[in-house]
Amino acid sequence: MATLDDGGRLRELLLTWLLAWLHVVSAIGWLGGGILFAFVVGPALAKLSPASSGEFLVKVVPGVARFFQVFAGLTILFGALLLYNMGGFGLLTLSSFYGVDLTVGVSLAIIAFLVSEFLAVPLQLKAVRMIREMLASGGHEPPADFPRAVLHARITATLAVVLLLATSVTMVGAGFY
Repeated sequence: MATLDDGGRLRELLLTWLLAWLHVVSAIGWLGGGILFAFVVGPALAKLSPASSGEFLVKVVPGVARFFQVFAGLTILFGALLLYNMGGFGLLTLSSFYGVDLTVGVSLAIIAFLVSEFLAVPLQLKAVRMIREMLASGGHEPPADFPRAVLHARITATLAVVLLLATSVTMVGAGFY
């Protein structure tokens, strides 16, 4: 058991615990929000009238997009700090089951981050802009390409969620080695 006089080992363990906790809580926020949006909110929006779904998009989606960006960034940040604290990026290796799970998990997380930040969120915000422009011009019907924009946003958000689920599996798997 670690004690206060063991040359900093207790401090190292506490830092590892704190970083792991922050990383996991951030990942839960990112993945949980993604699941909620991709599998509950998105399909429900498709059942609403264009006016209702447009109002929802304008009022809710910008905050949801910011939520995803913050939690995605924190997940990556705390994950990188945790990896560094536990031994550095040399742990990313293909010579052990632990290293393979960790390497695949980190790779999938980075891909999920890129999909989320550079595809899903911009497409969601594009749909919001389309509705805002429609409302500003006094229109009542969304532009003809609005359904396609919403579909692309849903597909990329779902892809990010699938990547995050796969990341979770590999990261949990790494914990067993």
